[in-house]
Amino acid sequence: MPLASRAARTSGLAGPPRGGGRWCHADDRRFKTLFHVCRLFMSITDREIVLGVSGGVAAFKAAALASMLAQRGARVTAVLTRNARRFVGEATFAALTGRPVASRGFDAARYPLGAHIELAERADLVVVAPATADFLAKTASGAADDLLTTLMLCAECPVLVAPAMNAAMWAKPAVQRNVAQLVADGVQIVSPGTGWLSCRKHGAGRMAEPDTILAAIESVLAGTPHTPRTI
Repeated sequence: MPLASRAARTSGLAGPPRGGGRWCHADDRRFKTLFHVCRLFMSITDREIVLGVSGGVAAFKAAALASMLAQRGARVTAVLTRNARRFVGEATFAALTGRPVASRGFDAARYPLGAHIELAERADLVVVAPATADFLAKTASGAADDLLTTLMLCAECPVLVAPAMNAAMWAKPAVQRNVAQLVADGVQIVSPGTGWLSCRKHGAGRMAEPDTILAAIESVLAGTPHTPRTI
């Protein structure tokens, strides 16, 4: 199905102008909305996206995000940390993206130049969801002790991260300093929301929902900087 037709059907905007073929203001609004939807579809279709997943219980949401991106025509490569694989298996992301998962820094058969280099060079966008407190600290300081953090140092494309952690952890000055440093370094943040957490408490630190992260991805790839929500 052509891109415009897919976008029109998705947006519910398909159909002839109203008023017996005459153009009216309502049709103008419909056209503008359709144009915007087409632009968002085009911003993701055939784009190379690296989806980094660090070790938090919100990793299950990353699987939903991978599926959403694949359905919109993105070419997604998932990069899982060791602890991420404790929550969601590689087979899940391989099935959803149609690509092997990258999880080892040394994989000469698939990445002779190094996975961190090859994935970073071909990426249009790097997204990390969930981004744990440990990942934020390592990235803010420039540490590189696994594939994902090493890839972050190589990436020259836009980077978007979605933090997720316990409310007490998220409130810590050290974590907020790390977030501020990442923002200063050009990383765009999809701020966590407030809600029920896996620690059986209600508070801030809950990873943004996949559709919220998807909207941020669309904005970044369309050339519009994402504006993080305030907490």
